[in-house]
Amino acid sequence: MADFPGTAVTPHLRDLIASRALGGVTLFAKNVEGAAQVAELCRGLQTAATEAGLPPLLIAVDQEGGTVERLPLGMPGAMSLGAAGSIAYTERAGALTGRALRAVGVNVNFAPVLDVNTNPANPVIGVRSFGEDPARVAAFGAAYVRGLQGEGVMATAKHFPGHGDTTVDSHLDLPVVPHARERLEAVEFRPFREVSGEVAALMTAHVAVAPMGMTPATLSPALVEGIVRREWGFEGIIFTDSLAMAAIADHIGAARAGVLALLAGADVLLALGGEKVLAEVAAAARQAVTDGILPAQRLERSFHRLDRFQQRMARATAGRHTGGASDHAEVQTFSAEVAEAAVTLVRNETRMIPLPDGPLRLIMLGGDTGPTLGRALSGRRPHVVEVRLDPRDGRVEGDAGGLTVIVTHSRGTPDPLAVECVRAAHRRGADRLIVVATGTPYDLAAFPEVRSYLATYGREPVMLEAAARLLTGEIAPRGRLPVSIPGCHPAGWGVVW
Repeated sequence: MADFPGTAVTPHLRDLIASRALGGVTLFAKNVEGAAQVAELCRGLQTAATEAGLPPLLIAVDQEGGTVERLPLGMPGAMSLGAAGSIAYTERAGALTGRALRAVGVNVNFAPVLDVNTNPANPVIGVRSFGEDPARVAAFGAAYVRGLQGEGVMATAKHFPGHGDTTVDSHLDLPVVPHARERLEAVEFRPFREVSGEVAALMTAHVAVAPMGMTPATLSPALVEGIVRREWGFEGIIFTDSLAMAAIADHIGAARAGVLALLAGADVLLALGGEKVLAEVAAAARQAVTDGILPAQRLERSFHRLDRFQQRMARATAGRHTGGASDHAEVQTFSAEVAEAAVTLVRNETRMIPLPDGPLRLIMLGGDTGPTLGRALSGRRPHVVEVRLDPRDGRVEGDAGGLTVIVTHSRGTPDPLAVECVRAAHRRGADRLIVVATGTPYDLAAFPEVRSYLATYGREPVMLEAAARLLTGEIAPRGRLPVSIPGCHPAGWGVVW
């Protein structure tokens, strides 16, 4: 599978599909302008494959919801669903996502994320995970799979063997999971094992599992062929993660890694990152077959798995309309419902929530220019002054007697300068300070003295709107932490009334 620039099928892209005999493409934000445009793009891609005498293309996106969405649906992310605590919500999220993808011609979703986020410092998973409890992650993941595949779109459980307890992003380097097999079976492997009987596909992670050597899991026969295929009996499709990621590209090289991944048991190589990467990966695979390194029978098994998927999806979508628009209003109503159930009041010791009358200074830490909590609040109460502050530019100053709301957004370890801003504001007016964490909920561990704290699990408009409604007393808090905040609160905690 390859990626490409642009939002339409060009003569060059048609030639690329034919000359490389592509099995599929992965769409990114660079390929998306709107639903109608994506539908036309997908029709053009499938026409190009047919004209080249190829099987129907796999057309995939990363449509997880929350922070990772290629089509702008506004669907809540996995940790929001975990905080809302509803299997029914999660299955419906999968179904609505599947309906929207099928409507535009996308047949593979690289979701759900089944990583168990046990490490607060994890820089890449965080709110993309359903939580820290492997049983809940498995149950919520299975519900999402049912919803998505029920709409005729392939679900892809990722990132096997588990990227949740790492402190390195595999886009940047090779992470290492240090745990023994017993722990892996109980935590990291469990969600993947439990959904393996129903999910259509798995995606491997470029992480090393220390007890099984320092080979990235994508290239490990012991993990892919040994555990997933033989022990679990999984006969679905196995995708690699992108071979252009630094964990592979910088340590092994995409071309060599492609051959090793096929030998390990992968079915589809994500040769992303441009035509040069695609050409190198394809040439290396062909040469490996010619040289007898990669048996043709190995590739034939993958082809038959893919063929079975195509037939399965054809049956699932028989008689259904494709190429149209999904019900955007239904998605928005549902997303708002989940957001209101998810936003978690972690602390309210000073009884500042609902917000008292009077002026309110809202400080956004960081340079984000998207939707803000200030805009969501400004329509609900007067005298909201919003300030954007880069922590590197200075400390939070102002009247210690005024009500201050500081909005943080962390992925993994929070910025030390942002932490110092919060602590300084707390020293000036502890009882008049509220912190709203719009990234992972772990920030409180860095300033446990803060007495009013709210977690939204994302800064998408629907999450900020729900936070504003809770802060102003329009809704009661219902969300529960799907992860523990070290030294502060356990998973399942939440102030409710």
